[in-house]
Amino acid sequence: MDNLASLRSVENVRLVDRFNTRQQIIGTLFLTSTHIIFIDPEGKRETWILHSFISSVDKLPITQQGCPLRIRTKHFFSAEFIITKERDCTDLHATLSQLKPDSYEKLYCFLYQAPNYLEKIWDPFLLATEYMRMGVPNHDWKVDDSNSSFDICDTYPPLIYVPTSTTKAMLLGSSKFRSRGRLPVLTYLHPNGASITRCSQPLAGFSARCVEDEQLLQCILKTNSQSNTMYIVDTRPRINAVANRAAGKGYENEGYYSNAQFKFCPIENIHIMRGSLQKVLEVCEMKNPSMNQYLNALDNSSWLQHIKAVLDAAIFIARAIDIEKKNVLVHCSDGWDRTAQCCSLSSLLLCPYYRSIHGFRMLIEKEWLSFGHKFSDRCGHLRTNDNKEQSPVFLQFIESVWQLSQIYPTAFEFNERFLISLHDHSHSCQYGNFIGNCEKDRLDLGVKERTYSYWNYILQNVNDFKNSLFRPQSSYASEVLLPIIYPQTLKFWLNMYHRFDSGLLPKENIPNTLTHLVDHTTALNDHARLLEKRIRELRLTLENGITTPTSNEDIHELQDNHNITSFIEHDSGLSENELNQTTIESIQPKSLQPLNSSSDIESGISSDYSPQNKHLTSSYILQHQSSSEINDIPTLERIALELNSIALDWRSYNTPFHCTCSLPFDSAQRKYNCWRCGENFCIRCIEHGIRLPGLYSNSLVPVCKTCLRSIKLSPVFVDGSMPNKSNYRNQTDIKLPTSVFDQKQI
Repeated sequence: MDNLASLRSVENVRLVDRFNTRQQIIGTLFLTSTHIIFIDPEGKRETWILHSFISSVDKLPITQQGCPLRIRTKHFFSAEFIITKERDCTDLHATLSQLKPDSYEKLYCFLYQAPNYLEKIWDPFLLATEYMRMGVPNHDWKVDDSNSSFDICDTYPPLIYVPTSTTKAMLLGSSKFRSRGRLPVLTYLHPNGASITRCSQPLAGFSARCVEDEQLLQCILKTNSQSNTMYIVDTRPRINAVANRAAGKGYENEGYYSNAQFKFCPIENIHIMRGSLQKVLEVCEMKNPSMNQYLNALDNSSWLQHIKAVLDAAIFIARAIDIEKKNVLVHCSDGWDRTAQCCSLSSLLLCPYYRSIHGFRMLIEKEWLSFGHKFSDRCGHLRTNDNKEQSPVFLQFIESVWQLSQIYPTAFEFNERFLISLHDHSHSCQYGNFIGNCEKDRLDLGVKERTYSYWNYILQNVNDFKNSLFRPQSSYASEVLLPIIYPQTLKFWLNMYHRFDSGLLPKENIPNTLTHLVDHTTALNDHARLLEKRIRELRLTLENGITTPTSNEDIHELQDNHNITSFIEHDSGLSENELNQTTIESIQPKSLQPLNSSSDIESGISSDYSPQNKHLTSSYILQHQSSSEINDIPTLERIALELNSIALDWRSYNTPFHCTCSLPFDSAQRKYNCWRCGENFCIRCIEHGIRLPGLYSNSLVPVCKTCLRSIKLSPVFVDGSMPNKSNYRNQTDIKLPTSVFDQKQI
């Protein structure tokens, strides 16, 4: 890091397009304490790379243009910079190679300064609450606090759930017989009484046995009255499990575990998965491949075969639980990689709750965080991590969920953007949720007191992560999912692995287009309601001989003469004839009464008219106006402002490729349409807590900063938005070194 102070910037750097080497952008490369930033002099493009994302920095052979430097990231971005001076390239390479921290205390999450809208609040996850939702404890299962000080197993949560008939001697004996002390414990209980339990491999060797472990499995079997047998699912290839016996580990001896059926699900180990992903990335970086070259290279990576193996194992477990009504015990070697994949995916298939945004969060917290998936080792958070321990285990789970969402597009509340964000932030170290290798590590680091929570970030931006196709009432969303996975079923996830290659992606993304249409329709309907109201007001004004006011003075004069009448809302439920008749009969200046605001049940928006008493008011306050602006009839200036504050046409999501601030858009990034001008903007160029005068509902909507300044300059504009942190989400987004990762930058 000593070179960082002397290497703040490097000029005349070329950024090469990897699919068109002749297309190059010349600019300046900046280094900050958290990011690498490339900016061209004309400001047409900015490229931000978070240090935590960097997976490799390679110095390539010198060319006539200079010294190439290739940077690859953990979220599948690859950039090649050509630096004019070799000395600058060498210094930059040495600096970037040492950026990864050597201790947890130096991770980005402990330095990150969030935007104002994101508070350092952790919504507590209580494991007991999740088990209570499943009906545990009950007469078959109990909670046990023997691990409250992490004495039995330091990678398990403090509270574990075991059969009520177990004794402490059984638990202690089983923990000593299982690798890493990870004894069999409950992880999912189905409504039919069948359960999923998880553990690690036994230290059985060729002949060793443990009576306490055998007794514990018999206790698990007896919790299910609907079956007298249970499955023991080993998620390793059988040959791997047999090989582990030579090291004194292996799998259960079938002769010692009565009433147990053994099933091997051949999911390969972390080393093969790491090599498979590397081959996928090589496929993604191929330049102008032929169809045969591309398909053969993708097939040789075996990536989709591995995804299918994970899904097949999860589906087998789900079928055993739901159809055969049998208990299932799941393990791999140490019980924190393939076991986490299979237990979480099978729970997702069995329980619709886990297919909601909140439920999926609970699933991640339970299966991956509480039960000790080694995030720091598998994601390579620290320089001291062994590279051989890195593996895309969590990515495979995320992709398996995505594959299921492609089969059942209406069954999941969350969208693709949510899954990509979850994968990225497991590597970014921006939030404290995924730091460390187990719950004990995070408690020792005090992440809840010292860092921001990823789930709070999701909560504050939840609409960005909702699936427009989700239908809670559909059969798929409310029942067990048991798909049959054929080779033709699986797809290559372009938006994950090619998200920064806009030329390779579909021109129209269906989920994004649906979100765009829903938002646009909402804006137009809201604006139309206000226009209908204004038309009725003007019509009744003309019918009663009232001159349309052109200024506030005219309004006050009309108020003094008691010529103001109120106007019945179109949403009152009356027909047009009834509205006209009621209005004509009721317009008597001497009988005008103030009206107490009532709620429009259908729209949820406060109405000026109450169907119960049909009273009219001598002064009305529009829902989109502040309480201080008591103008009974809007001026022409006000009407003009309302008409010009809503865009009728919106820019399509498929264009442009860059925001006006030069930030490049990628497929995982949410584009926001400004409701006033209709153009696309990134999250740092949009304000979300704005009330536009042209909307009937007075809702908070996204408006670009340029339009906001223009509206505020209007003499008749009243700012009705409250200075709430949740409304002003981006007050510090463009400051450095505030994280731009929340802004979906590279």
